[in-house]
Amino acid sequence: MSNSELCRATPEYILLIKIRFKLTLQKYRNDESLRAELLDAIKRRNMTRHYEDACKKFDWKIDEDLLNRMKRENEITWKGIESSDSSALEGNERKNWREKFEFFCETGDLDRAESIANAVTNDETNSSSVRIEAAFGLFRAAYIKSNVHSMGRTIVKITGLMEGPCTSGSNWCCRNKLKVYETVYYLAIRNFARAARLLLDCIPTFESYELLPFREIVEYTVLSGMISMSRSELDSQFNNNGLLQQALITETPKYREYFYSLHDCHYKEFFENLAWIERELRANPLLYLHCRYYVREMRLKAYNQLLRAYRTINLCRMATEFGVTEEYIEQEVARFIANGRLYCKIDKVAGTIVTISAAGCSRGQAPDVSCDRELIYQNIIKRGDALLNRLKKLGQVIDY
Repeated sequence: MSNSELCRATPEYILLIKIRFKLTLQKYRNDESLRAELLDAIKRRNMTRHYEDACKKFDWKIDEDLLNRMKRENEITWKGIESSDSSALEGNERKNWREKFEFFCETGDLDRAESIANAVTNDETNSSSVRIEAAFGLFRAAYIKSNVHSMGRTIVKITGLMEGPCTSGSNWCCRNKLKVYETVYYLAIRNFARAARLLLDCIPTFESYELLPFREIVEYTVLSGMISMSRSELDSQFNNNGLLQQALITETPKYREYFYSLHDCHYKEFFENLAWIERELRANPLLYLHCRYYVREMRLKAYNQLLRAYRTINLCRMATEFGVTEEYIEQEVARFIANGRLYCKIDKVAGTIVTISAAGCSRGQAPDVSCDRELIYQNIIKRGDALLNRLKKLGQVIDY
């Protein structure tokens, strides 16, 4: 794939990451449409190593004729790439390293791709812009492998190259691109707050199509912003952002529904949308590890948003608002109260939830445990029990 093509569209070997991951899940393992989509892309781009790895992972029978045909096509392509070096000066063997790097990424030989990118990055005779570009390539290779530690090391390397003595510090394009790459890393390590800030900066000037399509940037902005920003921040950063609003309508209308169902307090619709988001996260190779955490925190955010508007609320009314059973709401709220995440009490006799403001705080005061003596007492008892248990375990291992 040429550099001009990379500027316009995300390479297919990047787009196939999600398809391959989906096929590892029990739900999609026998999905013929996904399998056909993967094989079509492999045949179209002669992705030999990707094909061999897929057959091994999914226990598919290898089509030897297809594999040999793709290898022959790749040999012809490789000879063409090497022949372009024939007119170069002796010792300038890395002149067309970009074509070689992309060739190995596309065929699936990521070790050789990383070797090329590492050689260019570590060669101090290359210009800083070339070394930074190669380092971005290293990040993409790590992203394909889902190697989060390598992604983090590469971010540090790129930042070091940009801040080095040989750089002018004025390469706006590289700095803007780095924000997108940092975003992917921060999403992988669950730093949603930092990712959201970077994404909002990236949307107006997004150019990193070689890593992600713009649609995914918009989706990740919604996901990270909703979990990490306050309602007032969402108003200023989302509702007043014309470019983002347009992108939500044209690129990801379902994510727009998800955002406004919570923002406009349509909690039943929000729970339905959150169930859909959960399915999306479980099939996302970057975020699947954080799926349970994300869904739990968003439920908590919705409960907090509703309870702030009331001094007391009937359990039945709250269950109706969220479109679930009264027992479910009671168990959920009780669990969050026990973990110190919701500052309220359940009055089982009256069938209501009493917020902190009704138990001792003024309505304008922010919820806090100090507002209620009973909650203070409960927390002291809980922490005391935890301390006694730790001392007991310590006494069992210490030989007096």
